[in-house]
Amino acid sequence: MKITLNLPGGQTIDNPSPNITDLGGFLSGLLNITFYIATFLAFYFLIWGAFQYILAGGKKEELAKARARISWALIGLIIVFAAYLIAKFASEIFPPSKGGLPF
Repeated sequence: MKITLNLPGGQTIDNPSPNITDLGGFLSGLLNITFYIATFLAFYFLIWGAFQYILAGGKKEELAKARARISWALIGLIIVFAAYLIAKFASEIFPPSKGGLPF
């Protein structure tokens, strides 16, 4: 499949994104972006929980909320890294004929 990008002024670019020539390339790129976003959100919630814990001032209810947020953020990080390792492992076992996962 040949993709051409037509620019104003008559200029053309042949195959502007060489990794996205089929559904597999598109899904690989989408998976990569999803891993970055999920990791960022897990770290964000981890930092947020740490600030909540520091600012709780000894109040048991707020400390419990902060601990829960930190725990769920760590569980989220573990799930993201496990999913990454499974995807990496699967890409090694079932190599695609063209392209592949970008990581």
